[in-house]
Amino acid sequence: MSGFAKELIRRSEAIEYVSKVLGFPWPLGTFSSPLGECRGRRSGLSLPAPLDYPPFSRSTRDGYALRSGDVAGASDTAPVFLRIKGEILMGESTEAFVGEGECLSVHTGGMIPGGADAVVMIEDTLHAAGGWLEVRKALQAGENVIFQGEEIRKGQAILKPGEMLDYRNVGVLATLGLCTVDLVDIRIGILSTGDEIVPAETSILPAGKVRDANAWFLEFLLSCHGFPAMRLGIVPDRREKLAEAVQQGLEECDVLLLSGGSSVSVRDYCSEILEALPSPGLLVRGVNMSPGKPLLVAGCLPDRRLVLGLPGHPLSCSIVAITVLLPLLYRLVGAEALPFKSTTARLAADVFGRAGVEEFIPAVVSEGEVLPVPGKSGYVSVLREARGLIRLPETEETRRAGEQVEVLEW
Repeated sequence: MSGFAKELIRRSEAIEYVSKVLGFPWPLGTFSSPLGECRGRRSGLSLPAPLDYPPFSRSTRDGYALRSGDVAGASDTAPVFLRIKGEILMGESTEAFVGEGECLSVHTGGMIPGGADAVVMIEDTLHAAGGWLEVRKALQAGENVIFQGEEIRKGQAILKPGEMLDYRNVGVLATLGLCTVDLVDIRIGILSTGDEIVPAETSILPAGKVRDANAWFLEFLLSCHGFPAMRLGIVPDRREKLAEAVQQGLEECDVLLLSGGSSVSVRDYCSEILEALPSPGLLVRGVNMSPGKPLLVAGCLPDRRLVLGLPGHPLSCSIVAITVLLPLLYRLVGAEALPFKSTTARLAADVFGRAGVEEFIPAVVSEGEVLPVPGKSGYVSVLREARGLIRLPETEETRRAGEQVEVLEW
């Protein structure tokens, strides 16, 4: 593509530049969904807690609720005696009050009566004659107790805009009785391009053709990160057809992904079409990374649209999607998390790189060690085993077995 190599920018700079020019995060629409249908989707709004949690002060042990000041200095050799005032049954509320020198029997999870600020465990006590309890341990205020609102305060944000709903937060929502959630309404379309591409359903593969793998990869990857996407079909290497498909895709979607054809002419077509979009149009024409250099990123502010022209080779497409597309989408919806975590690990084999370009090598990470998985840009099976990417900065070349390297894990 003409001008490609001359206009390369760093991957991190591309992400920052696009995010700034397009004003991420965008105020996307939302829709209400039952909690049971929210798994793997992203919250569209900040969701405040409707009440304190716990809704009442609770015991974390079977024992006796008391005033910590009454048992100051208590020990095996110098026990303190308290009068047992009664018992609070599980699942029942109480208006009982613990006064000076008194205690009440409570169970794990049971309500703490007024006046009490600690619970002594049964094993630290002995029953004495006449309804008295012998306490053999001193307690601090709050010991073995969770106070009302200690974990969550009413009005506290329990879901942030862009946060994905999964096993980590669904229990909080259910506990607070929040069974309807406003989800972000983002539409992502995937358009495959190339005369050599045929649908995956093609039973007999014609000579010179390959089945469409990228669209399926992108759909599944985005779904794992809370971004539902739809495949829009395959467009031949014809400028008019491509322009028409892009225009239709932008009318239907907030984000349009083009899984590019392999020919120079097709990349030129994509570049020309994206340059012609309403302001700002084409923002990035190639990124200084390998694989994945022939990446195009464009935007349209009037309608709030984001377009990425991804490389056609499967491995290149995959790595660009992980390291560029996902960070952009996270910023677009206002998610505070990152799509991957950066760690360090010890190389299990030599890695050969080249200076001047940021490189990503698929790898298997296990017990602090990382093993490179060799693959060329046209490979489709490398990420089947890899669970991370070794990242070699522009300033690094060959790294030897035993050295520490940066690894992006997802």
